[in-house]
Amino acid sequence: MTDFPVSDLSTARVLARRSMTLVRSVARAAGEGLHHLTVALVTAEGVGEAQCLITGPVPDEDDPNDLLVAVAFLLVGTTMGAKAMLAARTMEPAGGVRFMSWMVSDLAAHPATAEQSHVAYCIAEDRDLWDPLPAGLTIVDAPALI
Repeated sequence: MTDFPVSDLSTARVLARRSMTLVRSVARAAGEGLHHLTVALVTAEGVGEAQCLITGPVPDEDDPNDLLVAVAFLLVGTTMGAKAMLAARTMEPAGGVRFMSWMVSDLAAHPATAEQSHVAYCIAEDRDLWDPLPAGLTIVDAPALI
């Protein structure tokens, strides 16, 4: 195990808490249901991506979830000058899917409009912007997160 200076551990804990606060805010905004979160972090070295499933509106943090940790870890990268796209797909009880996204910098989420989220969806799904959307998919404006 590597020994880190106490100040570095303190900073890491603060960033981890801020990152999980952001994930909790997304879960609350998405509401009840199963949410598929995707983060794409863009750095000078390339693009990193992580995905996880959470049940909202409050993720169960007592259950070890390595995928959730990976999402939170990538979001921390936005504190070092990188930008990220955070997308939430919510599976609705009637079978539909609601999609919204945010741009993230310095662990602050900036809501995307439905049109911007449509572009994010097409990029994430490797689809052409002019392709018809799948039946049951609704792309919405993302709310501001608190």
